[in-house]
Amino acid sequence: MSPHEPSAGAASESRRRAAVVAISLVLVSLVAVGFAPGVASADDTLERDGSDLVVNVSSVDDPETVTVEVTDPADTEITYTANATNTEDGEVRIDVAAPDPGGTVNGTDLRSANVTVTVDPAGENATAVPLANETAVPLHAVALADPVWIGDSEGDNATDQLYVPLDPAGTVGVSAGTDFDVGLGLDGNETVDVEGTIRGDGTQLVVDRGELVDEAGDSRETLDLRVLSSAGPVSDRAPIGPELRSWGDGLALWHPLFEPGQEYTVNAADDGNARYTATAAETVDGYLELPGLSAGEAEIRVSTADGTELVNRTDDALEYSGPLELSAEVADDGSLGFDRSLAGLAVDGAVVDTGSGSMYAGIDGAVNEEGRLAFDETDLSGAETLLLSTAAGDIAVTLETGSDSAAPGALGGLGGILSVLLVFLAPLVVGLGLGGVIAQFQNGIPDIVSKLALGVMGFALALGSLFAIHLLTPIVVLGSTLQWVGLIGILFGAVGTPAIPTVVASRKGGAVAAPGPFAAKVTVTDGSDLFRGDVTVHYREPGGQDRYDPVTVRGGRGTVQLPGTGSWEMYAQHGSAHSDIETVDANEPTVTLTIPVEATLTVVDAVDGEPVADATISGEGGISGTTDQNGAVTLDPPEDATDAEIEVSHDRYADATERVRFRQNANHTVELDRRTGRLRGAATVDGTAAGAVPFRIVPDDEFLSDRFDVETVTTDADGTLDERTLPIGRYRVEVTLTDGNVAYEGTETTITVNESGTARAAVDARFTWRLDADRRDRIDRVRSDVRSVLEGGGRDGTIPRYYASVVDSMLDAAESVPDVGHEFVGREVDPSDAVDGILAAAERATDAISEAMTTKRNVDLFAACADMPDADVRWSGSFELAELLDRLESDSNAQRREVKQRYEAVDGLIEGRRGELSEIAPAREMQQRAWELTREADRGSEAVAIGYTSLLLLDAVEELFEHDALRERLTRTVF
Repeated sequence: MSPHEPSAGAASESRRRAAVVAISLVLVSLVAVGFAPGVASADDTLERDGSDLVVNVSSVDDPETVTVEVTDPADTEITYTANATNTEDGEVRIDVAAPDPGGTVNGTDLRSANVTVTVDPAGENATAVPLANETAVPLHAVALADPVWIGDSEGDNATDQLYVPLDPAGTVGVSAGTDFDVGLGLDGNETVDVEGTIRGDGTQLVVDRGELVDEAGDSRETLDLRVLSSAGPVSDRAPIGPELRSWGDGLALWHPLFEPGQEYTVNAADDGNARYTATAAETVDGYLELPGLSAGEAEIRVSTADGTELVNRTDDALEYSGPLELSAEVADDGSLGFDRSLAGLAVDGAVVDTGSGSMYAGIDGAVNEEGRLAFDETDLSGAETLLLSTAAGDIAVTLETGSDSAAPGALGGLGGILSVLLVFLAPLVVGLGLGGVIAQFQNGIPDIVSKLALGVMGFALALGSLFAIHLLTPIVVLGSTLQWVGLIGILFGAVGTPAIPTVVASRKGGAVAAPGPFAAKVTVTDGSDLFRGDVTVHYREPGGQDRYDPVTVRGGRGTVQLPGTGSWEMYAQHGSAHSDIETVDANEPTVTLTIPVEATLTVVDAVDGEPVADATISGEGGISGTTDQNGAVTLDPPEDATDAEIEVSHDRYADATERVRFRQNANHTVELDRRTGRLRGAATVDGTAAGAVPFRIVPDDEFLSDRFDVETVTTDADGTLDERTLPIGRYRVEVTLTDGNVAYEGTETTITVNESGTARAAVDARFTWRLDADRRDRIDRVRSDVRSVLEGGGRDGTIPRYYASVVDSMLDAAESVPDVGHEFVGREVDPSDAVDGILAAAERATDAISEAMTTKRNVDLFAACADMPDADVRWSGSFELAELLDRLESDSNAQRREVKQRYEAVDGLIEGRRGELSEIAPAREMQQRAWELTREADRGSEAVAIGYTSLLLLDAVEELFEHDALRERLTRTVF
């Protein structure tokens, strides 16, 4: 027979093993069916307000009864009926926690329930009116309760959390692990959103305290929490404010927004005139110690170093009337059972009152998810009350006797012993019996696959026997004690099923083994699965050299014909990897050879899928490594392990764990979540908001520069950059203030983004443009020319001086340019061009005023007014630099049309005033010169400045008639 050909016995064994595997699969197969309900759209008829569902029935005449029936989730039989005869503003309010008798909302997820709403009008023959059909609306409600405390979250990167118990009487329709938006009311009725999580099947709300502190800002007297939904608040207002609590060695002030590491100024006095003051007090878990103050009322004021006031109860004193009172059940194991809403509450000590005395119990633990608190090495028998020192302050607990064991009498006396024996022996006997039956038909020692299949069969039958006892007898098998007894019996039964056939077959083999050559059944694995591909199996005499040709095994299974009796050493080899050496003989002709294989791990960014280099890998069995530039690392397998738990760490990412299987072609990908922080920004020029400008966020350390591109964002109109989330590290923030030649200095800054707090990139650029000597001389010349217009012996200068004030405003604007650099942000206008345009327009305007005011009619009029009292009347407008810059960037033709339209409008005004005045020449002449300025101007920035000046002069002409002193001069008769 060929050394590779399976024997008849091997074929029979293969068929037997296949039959065993098939039987085990039939015994343990399960079917799971799931469905995903649809969600209908919301209807304006239905709203949520706190714990109430508000139904608008204003469209129904004379409503009498409103019926709300839940149609999805199906089979809930939840219906609400409400009286609608006395509605307020056409609205009927229904408490979602109180359905009609017969329906229950407990344990039902109602966050997006589909409902049908009908209204029955008054009257015997009235027809019901449908208001909503299959409409999605949240019917859950959340009621906040006491006590509230601060504690750590779960996980490696634990952060401070605010734990808020929920009142079961008002909390319905939610499930554990649900994320909610929580509205945080601030001073001035402003509301911001934070995220909270419902835990413990709707018994507790947990909110990240760091997010609360950031969003609350300076509004910190109280936290006004409201749980939100898509249709509005589903909880009533529940302000959480400062409290006096007994904590540590005395009295302490607890506030949910006290920050660790922050120094506070404290002034406190109790009603016994004891005082406590501090200027650098710090807090722990929201507690600010008040040494020396006694229980009762206390007037307290707390503020930060910058003067932000967190607590001011000087007029309305806080009162401490004693510890919070709760009750707890003492279980048989000595633990305490609380309401699950206290899960996560840390406890660090207790004073136990036994009625005849008290003792201190040192505890360092927390209430678990089931509401249990372990009392290790502390006997609570005979105890009546105890005082717990917790993260929520001191709590007085009244103890009640309880039990978590089996039914009464199940473990007592002879009946209890028989119950234990029955629960233990039934699954054990079933497993051993099945193993004995199979052993009668076993021809050889079962291989590993057959043993596993037999174990599964034994486990299934043993478990079935235990449930049969539970159903057929009055014994409460699932009580905690008997449950463990039965589990031990099941495990022994599962182990015994393959053990008996193995022992029996080994004894048979020892009795009938015959001398001479024999065939070894070889199974080659990678530690988990059959080894795919070809491997060579080597064999030799114990301690000898390899002198026989190796045999090739394909698909992980084969038969090797060994040439002689006795023991043989065998090992498998694939490339450079080989298995350990195993020994076989005729009595044990089956061998499993395991070739260890490497595993490739790739670490990538969870956001963009890019490889993460230099990530550190560590794990059990001495596994270690560092990823290369492709994010990959090859891991050697640990000894005696086909898989291993590894941890991936990187200073820029959150740690992650992964179970790696060492098997052929095993490739694993681990996604790392970025460690991120927050960034806000602001751009100013010489302390003034710069307006909407581009912000360039440039990665500025080696890691960020290699991984991320430059990000360009634009600030709001007020120059502020909204909060952004960025990977932690160093950044250079650059601000592009202009596309032209305007000079700014200090347009970048470097910041570091950390996980805690918010980095603020404030860029205050300096505007470096200044008026040179030539332009200052030019301004002085124009002012001198303006004054010369006003000179004229024996003539009144009030009206010329009035027009000259327009030029004064233009010169003031030119002189202000070095101080208003923010006006040039984002513009292509050069400050020099703008100033030159203003001065050119001012010179032309001065000439126009001079020409208009020195015509013969005006000279005669001003001479006739020489005896009038002097009046200093100035134009009320101003030359706006920002408006000029806007016009310099727009179409000059459109501005010319604007001047023309204004000219015609002023012309109509002058004509309308002609009949009531003696002389209109000061208005008419100035109107004509203003239009001529624009008409004669060329193109370019100077023409734009002149056009704007013409508009201002026309405005001054129009305003001329509004001033009494000027209008009085126009009524003089010229002789």
